Amino acid sequence: MFGKKNKNVRRRLRPEVESPAAGYRASGRSEPVTNTARHRPRSDQTESPVRSAGEFWRFWARRTGVLVLVLAIIVSVINVLGVSPHAKIEPLTSSAASSAFLRSRADYQAAADKLLASSLWNRNKITIDTAKISQQMVAQFPELASASVTLPLLAHRPIVYVQPAQAALVVAANNGAFVIDQNGRALMPSSNLPTARNLPQIVDQSGLQISSGHQALTSDDVTFVQTVLAELAAKHVQVSSMVLPAASRELDAYISGQPYFVKFNLANDDARQQAGTYLATATELQRQHATPAHYIDVRVDGRAYYQ
Repeated sequence: MFGKKNKNVRRRLRPEVESPAAGYRASGRSEPVTNTARHRPRSDQTESPVRSAGEFWRFWARRTGVLVLVLAIIVSVINVLGVSPHAKIEPLTSSAASSAFLRSRADYQAAADKLLASSLWNRNKITIDTAKISQQMVAQFPELASASVTLPLLAHRPIVYVQPAQAALVVAANNGAFVIDQNGRALMPSSNLPTARNLPQIVDQSGLQISSGHQALTSDDVTFVQTVLAELAAKHVQVSSMVLPAASRELDAYISGQPYFVKFNLANDDARQQAGTYLATATELQRQHATPAHYIDVRVDGRAYYQ
């Protein structure tokens, strides 16, 4: 009895071991677990570092080409936007011949170069202040009617177009003789202009204080003087000198070869009529063999007085 009991106990305590086939059937159609590292071909393990190195260099080769292209574009843009510190001086219009300039172009060239070099902002086309440079040129040279700076699209040298004012007269005042333009503005001392002696000369006795860049006469006065001179020259009558007397709106014109002068009225803008009155009076006096000793006065419309 005791022997059978112990045998059964031992049989009951024996662990049950399932067969591999039973385990496979019990778990269904599950995927077998594989070791990828163990089953990877040997050739893949040896070629992957080579392939990675090749891809690395091809990657940076493509990036390097892009970087070179970007750098080339940047350099080209910087080169196009650069501005030379040496300007080129050109007349604003074709009618402004070299003889119309009251200074040499070298003077304007040196001044423009100095203005361009005065600031680093003037070294590229984006930050350069062309309007300021134009204003500084006109302020420095009152004989310029206008100045403008143009930046070429591809070239680097800026072009400064200048328009000279038209010199009309020379007025000798107490503080010196000055060239006056068509608008009556003082351009420069006549000593700075070699050709000033070819301009009509007026002596001021009214106490004008003239300075370059400021108004000396009205534009009407300048036009009046030019009209009188043109009318007399048309009849071959030469004026040796002109005077602006003190405390009056009068112009005294001294006639070459005659002992008298002619009094014109600047307040009356009909210069042509006054000149015609003088010419008619002079012709009549010559017919009568009479010569005034002091003056002929044509300041009143249609009348002439002489002494």
